[in-house]
Amino acid sequence: MLPLFFCLNYIFYKLSYFYSSNLRNHMQKSILYFNCLLIVCLFFMQSCDSNKGPDVSHINLEVTPKLFYDDLFKINETNIETELPVLKDRYQSYLNAYSQQIIKIGSPESAEYPNYILSFLNYEDNQDVYEKCQEAFAEVGDLSDELTSAFKHYKYYFPGKSIPEVYFHTSYFNQSIALDSNWVSVSVEKYLGAECEFYEWLSVPKYLRRKMTPEKIVPDVMKAMALSNFSQTTKNIDLISNMVQQGRLQYFIHQMIPEINDTILFDYSRDQMKWLKKHEADIWSILVEQKHLYNTDRMLIQKYVGDSPFTYYFGQESPGKAAVFLGYQIVQAYMDESNLSLKDLMNERDAHKIFREARYRP
Repeated sequence: MLPLFFCLNYIFYKLSYFYSSNLRNHMQKSILYFNCLLIVCLFFMQSCDSNKGPDVSHINLEVTPKLFYDDLFKINETNIETELPVLKDRYQSYLNAYSQQIIKIGSPESAEYPNYILSFLNYEDNQDVYEKCQEAFAEVGDLSDELTSAFKHYKYYFPGKSIPEVYFHTSYFNQSIALDSNWVSVSVEKYLGAECEFYEWLSVPKYLRRKMTPEKIVPDVMKAMALSNFSQTTKNIDLISNMVQQGRLQYFIHQMIPEINDTILFDYSRDQMKWLKKHEADIWSILVEQKHLYNTDRMLIQKYVGDSPFTYYFGQESPGKAAVFLGYQIVQAYMDESNLSLKDLMNERDAHKIFREARYRP
């Protein structure tokens, strides 16, 4: 790109001398504008390249979600004695975990299981949810590509870790993500889009609906991987430790999905992200001046890092859990200052050490 830049400038510069002085001046101004435009383009391209992360194309891996919920709801109730064994054979231990732990209807080996599963399938609200999920996830090609890319990054950073099977299920708005040692399962009715009428009926607050979109599936899966594979306990239980811990999870997700938009990563609108970036130094000053960093009061910590329409100590214009954004910035600064791997970061249990060595100064 740079050789082309100099070549074009040289050509324009030479051509300008074949014209009158007025026209030459006009051409030289055009060259200046061209240079400015090209510099902006180069900067933009460099910024885009910096978000690509490591090259993972050599990792031979493909992750395609198994649509368990679709197979389950397609069971013919008049022929359940024949179809249920097929479902058991296909999903084996996963079906057992789904039945006992997620929808809590008991073991598939129970004599009453066929009746219980039919009651679950025939419940009118569950049928409505299933139809909506069918519509929303009729095509999962893009999600498969995103999951594949994220797990390739996971394998890149943690080559010794195994890759789980990924299932999609429904659980009547129970938990969003369930996982075991060899599988991770997504309750897809929790990701139907912020405007889904189900969430209105369930009185889900709007600030929480921001998380309930298809774009959050892969980030939430990777967050679950971090939570299940790395210790989440730290030496301290104060606010700064909580900020660093949650910031580390966000940093992990970003490494798994380098191209993720910060509005998706932090569950904020564009205006909220702008507010945070503009007031980062101000809210840090408030934290320091209030002497809250080492406070261990659970209610106080929750007001800083918990889901809410705004962060109590930063005013109603602030987004909720704003201190998590600062925690992420601290972790980013720590990794910039150190020569550590992502594995080193995830295995570090001393949050105060991370904060201290980050030398964070917004």
